[in-house]
Amino acid sequence: MDPSMMAGQSAPDLSLMQMAIYGAGIMFLAIFLNLMLAVASLPIFFASILAMFLGLKVLQDAPDPIGKFSKIGGLVFRNLLRNLLRTSLTYVALFVLTGMLTFIYGTVKFLGDFTAEKEDSQMVIMSEKFSIPSQMPPGYANQLKGVIETLPPSNRPRPLSDEERAKKGIATSPLGSIKAEELERLFVDDLDKNPASPQRQRFEQLAAQGIKENFMTWSFVGASLDPTKFTQENNLFLFALDPDAVTSGMMSEQGLNKEDLGDEGWAEMNRVIDLVKEDKQNIVVGEDRLKIIGKKVGDKVKFYSTNYKDITFECTIVGAFPASSRLAGGAAMRYDYLLSKLDGYQADAKNGGQPHPQANRCLNLAWVRMPNKISYQALAAKVNEPGKFNAPAAKMETFSAIVGSFLEPYKDIFWGMKYIIMPAIIAIMCLVIGITITIGVRERWAEMAVMKVLGFQPWQIMSMIISEAMLIGVFGGMLSTWGVYFLPRAIKYGTKAIGVKFAFFDNFNMPWQILIYGPALGLAVGLIGAALPSWNARKVKVSEVFAQVA
Repeated sequence: MDPSMMAGQSAPDLSLMQMAIYGAGIMFLAIFLNLMLAVASLPIFFASILAMFLGLKVLQDAPDPIGKFSKIGGLVFRNLLRNLLRTSLTYVALFVLTGMLTFIYGTVKFLGDFTAEKEDSQMVIMSEKFSIPSQMPPGYANQLKGVIETLPPSNRPRPLSDEERAKKGIATSPLGSIKAEELERLFVDDLDKNPASPQRQRFEQLAAQGIKENFMTWSFVGASLDPTKFTQENNLFLFALDPDAVTSGMMSEQGLNKEDLGDEGWAEMNRVIDLVKEDKQNIVVGEDRLKIIGKKVGDKVKFYSTNYKDITFECTIVGAFPASSRLAGGAAMRYDYLLSKLDGYQADAKNGGQPHPQANRCLNLAWVRMPNKISYQALAAKVNEPGKFNAPAAKMETFSAIVGSFLEPYKDIFWGMKYIIMPAIIAIMCLVIGITITIGVRERWAEMAVMKVLGFQPWQIMSMIISEAMLIGVFGGMLSTWGVYFLPRAIKYGTKAIGVKFAFFDNFNMPWQILIYGPALGLAVGLIGAALPSWNARKVKVSEVFAQVA
């Protein structure tokens, strides 16, 4: 999620016209990349064709029917290698078109899957219902925790088990060992309700720990190192949150996890968070932002808030978010330090005992990790009950629902991509194959008449022509989808290796199904596109052809 968008800072105008321009730019870039990949893969294509041709040539001396069909197959490959320019252009065209088709399909499917409601564990967000940016009273956090405590046991957030902690590199729970089997046994609605019951007492301990590990709040602080001006070189954007949100895995989506940082990086992040816990004035700044503002770890900084007027923070930078994380350009501070500065504002005599204008609007978002869809729906229903969270009104949404709402104005564009552009590309592919094969058949009209004289059956001539088209189609589709599937992964892992991270490539992956759909599409397009030319070829009349030659 883009922090600046959630903070209400100025965002680019995403009008339909601009989206069309951006979309056209992305489309042309995708076409160019596919074209470059197609040209680069030509040696692979022809090497494969030549290897198969030589393999069939070896089998031509074998007993029939292997020898017979090997000879016919050899003619197919010979025809493909006869006119290299035409074969190359046809392959490149099908490569590019298949690449564009699978790219559009993969993008639409990715967005569809991303915005679809999930049944398993999911992050849900409470925000202000009718205003952007969301600005809620700080008391909403404890109020929301209280609501969670009223949910049935099966709907409560659960603490991480020992196995999950070991996998994610999270420290052992203060409650001791927590087995997955124990969680399954205790987080049930028919649990003994007697407060003195050992099972009930253990459940209450685990449930309280579950809320602590699966709950976090975000407050956004914009600041400048200069009290009089705000520039790119002196500004900071900070998350104000509880440091435990990092070590409990609630900030995993921001790249702060063992998988993204590696064992050493995650150990260093935990060390830095321990330093932040020691003093509320300690902060962590992203490596990229440190370079821009000319600071380093260990420096003491004084910055002036731009959205909390007259609030000044004096902090020590005790660590840096890695360049590979999404917070490389941001920073984080303790939420209780923000609250203490707001309290100090009210206690200052020069302010006449008046609270800061933002004191009751300093909570931007509250995040809860719920165990499943049913538990989220139960929580959302309680949040929406009359009399709760109504000053201002709040709402509960899944992250996928928020993204879906953002994309809602563009659903017609995605519909057009799926049901107009994709079929049009398939039709163009069939047309390309059809035209190419038709030209080839016309050039070899006399040759096919000779083949009939030599005893070739009409179905054999027809199958040879269709095989030529299907070979180009399957190689174009296969190599193209390989490029579309593996290129985003290569970019993601390559940029990660050099310490650069792009938010889009962090999450974007093409569906594995395109590795099947691409070659299958090539086969189908080859069959459909060559159907008419091959049918005309099988009907060639020997007498008419030789009459024209004479």
